[in-house]
Amino acid sequence: MLYPGEELTQAAGYPALVRFEPGRPDHPLVVFVTGGGVLGRIAYGPPGGRATDFLCHWLHEDGFPSLVLSYPIDSRGVFDTAFPLFSVTDWAEQSAEIIARHMDRNGLPANAIVLGWSMAGRIAEPLHVALRGRGKGIELFIAMAAASALPHTLPGLDHMKPAANGLAAIRGAYLDWLLRCLADQNAAAGHAVLDADLFAREMTGDFPVGLAASAMRYRDGAFVPDPAGDAREVGTAQYRAFPPLALMTHASAIDARHALTDRSTWGVYITLRLCEGLVFSQADKLAALPDEKWALLVEQVGHAAQRLSTTLPGNHMFFLGEEGARRTVQTLKQLRRTASDVAGEISVLMD
Repeated sequence: MLYPGEELTQAAGYPALVRFEPGRPDHPLVVFVTGGGVLGRIAYGPPGGRATDFLCHWLHEDGFPSLVLSYPIDSRGVFDTAFPLFSVTDWAEQSAEIIARHMDRNGLPANAIVLGWSMAGRIAEPLHVALRGRGKGIELFIAMAAASALPHTLPGLDHMKPAANGLAAIRGAYLDWLLRCLADQNAAAGHAVLDADLFAREMTGDFPVGLAASAMRYRDGAFVPDPAGDAREVGTAQYRAFPPLALMTHASAIDARHALTDRSTWGVYITLRLCEGLVFSQADKLAALPDEKWALLVEQVGHAAQRLSTTLPGNHMFFLGEEGARRTVQTLKQLRRTASDVAGEISVLMD
């Protein structure tokens, strides 16, 4: 049941579905980390699909090596065991091990660009920590209509129920909403980028509840709240431990919560990470800044989150369809340049 180019591997004690495609050796690895209950196949599509409708095609066109990661879900023909206790820490360690393995195996730069879609926004801090423990890192983490480390931003997930195997059941929770997003993207593309039945059958499945933005854990056959444990796992208050951050979001009412709040929730982390990493860590220089430089620093930091956030056409799946996929890669390149500019401008002011 594997698609061409896919590989089942083991990392950090758990299975993962992986697809790697080489690129130019001077380009950083772009890692797509998928969201809740959806395989990373959404980034490259099924056999027989139009390659140009998917993200990985356009990454390859621009020379980027790509690595798509799928943690174990209840998906027919891919994973044959359920892991209801699989945690964000496990997710981060597994992802970091696979990323480091592919960097070393292919002689790639040690810092990756990570695209964290949907629920995968929660992996930003623990993944960066796990990679640094392996001598690697993240050049830029781009949240894609993604949950942040802030608590209780997706309260609807609190109503998820465990399936018989202990995983969080997406049917009756939000699968219908995903299919609505898909139908909207298909309509915008003017053809079926992904068939709805194929998507539901081959790309979705129940998943470990500990990964969800609900602060729930599986214990004794039930889902129970654990907000303190969740905050520790996702690094809610560990601002300095986050990688450089940027945001891609959308303005679709189909996904109102992300459309209305992404810029604000991610703006907190974009701003605090810049301050902790480039400003507050140099208290002696900060105290000695002349008034003119201080005023420029206030302006630079105050506008950084806006500069590092982009609103794209489409909905939660804005990267599906040829225009959406190509636009996403172009925006990635733009945000990479902007992130370098913002860090450089702040560093110059602090020198």
